[in-house]
Amino acid sequence: MTEEPKFAADRMLGRLARWLRLLGADVAWRPDFGGHELLRLARSEGRVMLTRDSRLRTARDVLFIESNFFREQLRQVLTAYPFDFHARTFSRCSRCNSPLRAVPRSVVAHRVPPFVYASQERFSWCPTCGRVYWDATHLRRIRDEVERLMRPLAGQCSLGQAPARN
Repeated sequence: MTEEPKFAADRMLGRLARWLRLLGADVAWRPDFGGHELLRLARSEGRVMLTRDSRLRTARDVLFIESNFFREQLRQVLTAYPFDFHARTFSRCSRCNSPLRAVPRSVVAHRVPPFVYASQERFSWCPTCGRVYWDATHLRRIRDEVERLMRPLAGQCSLGQAPARN
């Protein structure tokens, strides 16, 4: 079984980092780190660095992101480092990157709006930042967006089912 790639995204790629996390990728993103500091972190943790910093363009373990537009950035990363996002979608916190844990409804009753609690059966929780996730309409929108994005790249996996943040 091939290990999923791990990434470190520079401060210019926060939106890309969040979307990769939604797809289940392990993405270190520290807006307070400069390029060389992040590159050191990426190398020490065996991560591929994603950057828009042209000074780092030629480093062997860096993927220079060509576009300013996150959809094109996402397509570039998934083309260069394909991984089975079908199996891992919505398994990480989009805010802090921690793996999510499934929790019983009763645990989050006081942490979600009453309508959400009444209408949802499955919840996930981030043990690091405390964020609660659940199935919602934007789960379908995210899945559809990535499917449209990847359609030109025949042979890629489709997205799986899991909770999303509302």
